[in-house]
Amino acid sequence: MLIKEITTYIIECTQGDEAFFWLTDVNHKNSHLASSMNKVSLEAALIKEWTNIRGKDGLFVDELNGDWFGMRVIRTSRNIGVLGVKISDTSEARKAFLLNRLFDFLAELSEIMLERIYNNQMREQMILIEEQNRIANEIHDSVSQRLFGIVCALHSLQVKSTVMTNDELNDEYLFLSESANTTLKELRAAIYRLSSMKKGSEPFFDRLKKYLGEFARLHGIRVDYQLTGDEVLISEELKHALYRIVCEACGNAVRHGQCTAIELRLSLADGQTVLEIKDNGIGFNLYDYDDKKENGIGLFNMQSIASSFIGTFSIGGLPGLGTEIRVEIPNLKMLEKEEAVG
Repeated sequence: MLIKEITTYIIECTQGDEAFFWLTDVNHKNSHLASSMNKVSLEAALIKEWTNIRGKDGLFVDELNGDWFGMRVIRTSRNIGVLGVKISDTSEARKAFLLNRLFDFLAELSEIMLERIYNNQMREQMILIEEQNRIANEIHDSVSQRLFGIVCALHSLQVKSTVMTNDELNDEYLFLSESANTTLKELRAAIYRLSSMKKGSEPFFDRLKKYLGEFARLHGIRVDYQLTGDEVLISEELKHALYRIVCEACGNAVRHGQCTAIELRLSLADGQTVLEIKDNGIGFNLYDYDDKKENGIGLFNMQSIASSFIGTFSIGGLPGLGTEIRVEIPNLKMLEKEEAVG
C-alpha cells in the first residue's frame, strides 16, 4: 500500500526510528494507518487530538502518547490525514524539524500522489459510466427497434397463419430466426464495441440496405432508399452513428408516426454527409412537441449524436403530412486537408 511505502521512506530519509502515515475521512469511518509503532494506541491519540491537529498548516510539532512527533497535515479531495516522524524530546530537535525541507517535500509529494490516484479512480468511474450510457443508448437506438419489429411480425404472423401454406410459414420462421440472430449480434456489438473493420464485416452500405430490407418486411411497410457517395470519406465512428440515427428514425416513424412508407436518402460527399428520412405517417405539431417533451429519448439521442460530430439535426412535420428528419455532418477530414493545402 502506498502509505506504508511512504512511511518506510520517511524513516530512511529522516534517519528516524519511528514514523506513521494516517489517512481518514470526516467521521473516521474509513481510516488507514501505516506505522512502525503500536497502531491502536497511536490512532486513538490522533483521534483525540484531531480537533487541534486538523487545522495546522505546514510543519508542526506535537506530543502523542508522551512522545514528540514532527508532523504535517495531508489534504486531498477525498481524505485528510497526518504524516509524522518521531523526534527527540529537545527544543533543538523540534526547531530543526520545523526547518526540514525534505520532510515538507515528501509530504507535498504524498498529497500529489494520493490526489492523482483519486483522480485516476474517478476517471475510471467516469469511463465506466460513459460506457454504460453508450451501451444503453445503442441498445435503445438499434436493438430495441429490431425487437419491436420482431414482436410486430410475430403478431401479424399469428393473425395470418391460418391462411398461409406450410412453405410460407417456414419462410416466415426462417426470416424471423435470422432477424433474431442479427439482433443478438448487434447486442453483442453494443456490449463489446465490435469494430466494423474486423475481418468478415459487411460494408456500411450493405449493412444499411440489409437493415432497411428487414425493417420493411418486419413492419409490412415500404422503404425506399438512395445511398450515394464513397464510404471511405467517413470514419467508422460516423458510420456507426449514422446507423444508430437510421434505426431510431425508422423506429419512431412506425411506432409514433404509424407510417406505411419511408423514404431515405444518404449522401456521403467530400464536404459533408447528409441524411434525410421522410415518412407518410400522422405527423406531429412541432410546437406541441416542444411544449410536452413526451416523445422519449429518441429525438434527444439523434440530436446528441449529430452534435457530437459538429453536425446539425432538424425535424419538421405537420399533423397528417408525415415527418421529415435531416442530419448534416461536415467532413472534418476533408476540411482539414483543404485548410492545409490552402
